[in-house]
Amino acid sequence: KPKVQLNHPALKLQDVQRWWKDLKQRDGVGAKALLLLTLTAARSGEIRGMRWEEITLFSKDEPLQKDYLGIWTRPANRMKAKIEHRVPITPAMLDLLQQGEGQKDLIFQSRSGSTLSDMTLSAIMRRMHLADKIGFVDKTSGRPAVPHGIRSTFRDWVAESGHSREAAEFQLAHKFGSRVEHAYYRTDLIDARAELMNKWFAFLEGHPW
Repeated sequence: KPKVQLNHPALKLQDVQRWWKDLKQRDGVGAKALLLLTLTAARSGEIRGMRWEEITLFSKDEPLQKDYLGIWTRPANRMKAKIEHRVPITPAMLDLLQQGEGQKDLIFQSRSGSTLSDMTLSAIMRRMHLADKIGFVDKTSGRPAVPHGIRSTFRDWVAESGHSREAAEFQLAHKFGSRVEHAYYRTDLIDARAELMNKWFAFLEGHPW
């Protein structure tokens, strides 16, 4: 029999801010990687394989009317769809990246200097779930939330708060709509995505949506 593909367990929106507050208090490279994964709604492998050479910051006088301070360009060979993908670097992202300055090549490294394992991030979320009085579980399956599920949580927040579906799908590096609809896009909506991700950060911090 073919295996049934189950959705990755996701954080419930009502639990996100409590979870985020807990995560910010945790030390270690894995916790910082999980923070950035949450800020960007990226896949685990995209964060764990992130390199300094992929980061381009604007000059001080450049981002006058922008909500972001640079661009993270993920090369095609690191993307699921094998298409280069740009991510706006928001002030919250930059603050986190600057905490890792001094590392060479990989932004988030294991103690041996290699890429963090996927289990590193998963283990942090598991420990957070077990340490919390209520726990952090998926609203449908009741299973403990996992890193990849954060992408679903972000998408739920976008839908619940009435923000741009198109900007969210571009941020997630998803294909959406019909071929005809997608063919008309000549932009990746990076300015709109920067605004969206700043609002997502505000939500994580407990500010109004």
